Amino acid sequence: MYITDLEKGQTYELDPHQKQALEHLRKNPRAGLFLEMSLSKTVITLLYLYEMHYTEAAISKTLVIAPDKVARLTWPKEIKKWGEISDLRYSVVKGTAAQRLKALEADAEVYIIGERNLSWLIDQYIGQRISKNTGLPYGEWIGSIPFDCIVIDESSLFKSWSSTRFRKLERALEKSEVPYRVLLTGTPSTNGEIDLWAQLKLMDDGQRLGPTVGQYIDKYFNTRGNGMVIFSYTTKQGAASVIAKKISDIVLSMQTRDYIEMPELVIDDIELTFDGFDREAYDELEREYFIDFQSGNSVTAKTPADLVNKLLQVSSGAVYEDKDLDVKSRVWHEVNTLKMDALEELVSQYDKENFLIVYQFRHELERIKARFPYAVELPKGAKLEEVFDAWNNGDIKMLILHPASAGHGLNLQFGGRRMVWTSPTWNLEHWLQTVARLLRRGALRRIFVHRLLVKGTKDIDVRRRITSKDKDQDFLMKVIKQLNKKHG
Repeated sequence: MYITDLEKGQTYELDPHQKQALEHLRKNPRAGLFLEMSLSKTVITLLYLYEMHYTEAAISKTLVIAPDKVARLTWPKEIKKWGEISDLRYSVVKGTAAQRLKALEADAEVYIIGERNLSWLIDQYIGQRISKNTGLPYGEWIGSIPFDCIVIDESSLFKSWSSTRFRKLERALEKSEVPYRVLLTGTPSTNGEIDLWAQLKLMDDGQRLGPTVGQYIDKYFNTRGNGMVIFSYTTKQGAASVIAKKISDIVLSMQTRDYIEMPELVIDDIELTFDGFDREAYDELEREYFIDFQSGNSVTAKTPADLVNKLLQVSSGAVYEDKDLDVKSRVWHEVNTLKMDALEELVSQYDKENFLIVYQFRHELERIKARFPYAVELPKGAKLEEVFDAWNNGDIKMLILHPASAGHGLNLQFGGRRMVWTSPTWNLEHWLQTVARLLRRGALRRIFVHRLLVKGTKDIDVRRRITSKDKDQDFLMKVIKQLNKKHG
C-alpha cells in the first residue's frame, strides 16, 4: 500500500510496522495501538477510518477525542497532508458553544474534539429528566451519542477512573451503540498497570480486566494506605504478565527503537551547585518547614508533600507565598538566579540554535520572559497554529511550553533540536511525551535535552523516580509485544 505526501509531492510505501498496525485495526473492531512516539498512530488510524467510511461503508460517524492542541492542529493537518485520505470530510468541534454546535451539525464523517470539550459534547446528547418541583435533574440517564466509532487519541488521559471525563464517557458508551472503538497511546502505564483498567474499560466494557476497578485491584494489586485512602498500588507477583496476556489479543504494542532509526538522543544533566547562602536557605526550609524573606513575608510548608513542592520551587529559583489565590495572581519571591543564569549561559553557548524551554512552575515562565524578552509562549486558541508554524519554520528563537498542555501529539522537530527543562517532573508521561516533540521521525540531527538540576536537592530525587517508572512501563510494552509475536 502506498501513500502520497501532498506537501512534498512524494509517494511512499507503508512501512511493515504501519501495515501490521493497520491490519490489527481491520481485524479488531475494538482495538488498541500502544505504539510509542513517531510510529504513525494518527495516519494509520485515518487510513483505517477512510476504508471503513468509504470502502467498507461500515461506519457512518466517527468521533475523535484528542488533547486540545492535537485536535486543533495535528488531526486536520494529517488529513490535508496525505492524498489517499485528503477528501475525508471532517469537522473540528471548537470555539464558543455556538461554534461547537455548528461544527457538530456539519455534514462530515469525522468529528474531532479536544478532551476539554468532551463533557460538553456528551451533555448535548445524554442527560436526566428535570423535576418540575425542584428544577433539578433526577432519575436514570436518557439519550445516546450519535457515533458508531470512537477514537481516543492519547487514551492515557482517561486512565483515572474517578475523573469526570472517564465517568461521562463510560456512561455514554453504556447508553449508546458504539461497535468500533480505537485507543491510541504511546504511554499506557506511566504509573504501572493500575493505569490500564479505565482505558481498557472504555474499549471492551470490562471483559478482560473486570467490570469494576475494585475487582481489578483486589485481583492483581497489593495496596498501601490509611483506611479508605490508598497511597500506592503494587502488582502482585506475576500479575503484570497475566494482565499483559489478557489484553494482548486486542492491544498491539510497538516500541520506536525496534522499527525506526531515530536520531541520537543526548540527555545532558547540567548539575548546578548552590552557593553558601542559598544552600543555607534551602537546608533551613527542609529542616524547619519555614523560610523568612527580607520583606517580612514568609513561607511555611504545612505537610511533607507541601515541603517537597516548596523545596523544588526553591531549586527552581523562586517560591510562592502562602496565599490562597488564583495561580496567575499568586505572589512569588525570587530566592536565587542559579538556573536562569545557567539557561542564559546555555543559550549563549549555542547562539545559532533555537530552544524549546519546558517549565514546571508559572513563576519560571514569568522569569524566563523577563530574562529573554524575545521568548514566545506556546499559546491557546486562535494563535496556536500561527506560533506552531513559525516555530517549525525556524522563525522563533525560544519557544516556552508546559508539558501538561503541549506534551502530546505536536510535531515540533523541525524548529530546533535543543530542549531545556528548567525543573524536573515527577510525571513520566509528561517527560516521555514532551521529549518526543523533538525526538520524532523527520528529525535529521542529534537531539539534545538539557536538564537543569541542583545537586543535593529534590531535583535529584525526581530524576531518579522518573528512571524507575520508565523501567516499569518498558516491561509492560515488551511483554505485550512478545505475546503479539507468539500468537500472531
